[in-house]
Amino acid sequence: MASTRIGIVGLGQRGLQHLKTLWHIEDAQIVALCDPFADNLEESKIRSFVADDFSLDGVDTFTRFSDLMGSNLLGSNLLDALYFCIPPGRHDGEILKAARAGVHIFAEKPVSLFQDEALAMDAAIRQAGVISTVGFQQRHDISNIAVEQFLRDKNLVMATSVGNGSLESHSVKHTHTEVLGGPAGRVWAANFAWSGSTVVESGIHTLDLMRFWAGDVAWTRADYVPRQADDIEDGGDNPDGYSVAFGMESGMVFNLLLTRLRKTFYSDGYMDIAWNRGHLKFEPEGPVAYYYDGPYPPESKPSADSLRHPLSLPEGENSMTAISRAFVRAVAENDDSHLLNTFSSSMNSLAAVLAANASDQLGGEKVVLNEFLQSERYATFRRKPTAATAPGN
Repeated sequence: MASTRIGIVGLGQRGLQHLKTLWHIEDAQIVALCDPFADNLEESKIRSFVADDFSLDGVDTFTRFSDLMGSNLLGSNLLDALYFCIPPGRHDGEILKAARAGVHIFAEKPVSLFQDEALAMDAAIRQAGVISTVGFQQRHDISNIAVEQFLRDKNLVMATSVGNGSLESHSVKHTHTEVLGGPAGRVWAANFAWSGSTVVESGIHTLDLMRFWAGDVAWTRADYVPRQADDIEDGGDNPDGYSVAFGMESGMVFNLLLTRLRKTFYSDGYMDIAWNRGHLKFEPEGPVAYYYDGPYPPESKPSADSLRHPLSLPEGENSMTAISRAFVRAVAENDDSHLLNTFSSSMNSLAAVLAANASDQLGGEKVVLNEFLQSERYATFRRKPTAATAPGN
């Protein structure tokens, strides 16, 4: 199979992680790197994050996306696919232009902070017929695949995920937010305007994983606990806590509870999925299902050991490698059946978390996703502000 020729747009934390992964995939060839800040394109810096043998030999670098799109790479059909690793609020038509040029697309999540912008990207991708996926690599984790296979025939009723984290848990980002009106410390994931909230920036991973197991979201209801004004430093103004309920089309309810506390520097979590005959949770050694499978009613109370059923895990590699390998193969064979999600299929995940923001801001009202996507009542939550309507103008 010929190598898939790939460019990466955005050489921040996530872009560097993808570059490191792709550098070691034999069927992938890096041909272009693009970042608006020249220091992010320095070979020595990239090498320190990627591999000792990393070299820019044979790799074109650009500080403007327009220059990449106007380069000989496209004119001579030397570029097959682009990875977009752009902060979600900083998109400016790049994915639209790439799709219209026939370039296959891997977009990091969240693909936008505005549903209408994301839907425009999706329309361009579908019209162009290019291969596309969104970076929900947790679908490719072998434990999560085992859970999906186990739950496939179950009548799911309830799931709960608790994620306790510190506001500073993200490492320093590489986007020069300090010159773009953002946080001085560059940790934009802690800032509401840049991240869209922790539910949107981080919780979308857990929500999408729940969709992998339980299907699409029909409605959401949310209440956030705002950070006190005297606890905001370096633009870190995301709420302290989030309580979100997602109603799945199957009838299951998923409760997502998140905290982002300052100066704790400790994270932990818990996840449990219940069906009508048992429940499954993640333990240190992997996912374990608890249920009774003997004669009913039992002659005596079943022992705890008899109810415990660890799931067998399939063979596989780490999820970051698995998702990129699937994308590279999909592009090479022009067959998106190798993907566990496409750009289009991921729209429900984005709508659900953006609707959670809307619910909180509307006093915790239940937001039905079909109405969120269509009703004028929610238009201000879907639309990207213009320069004239952006905050501060």
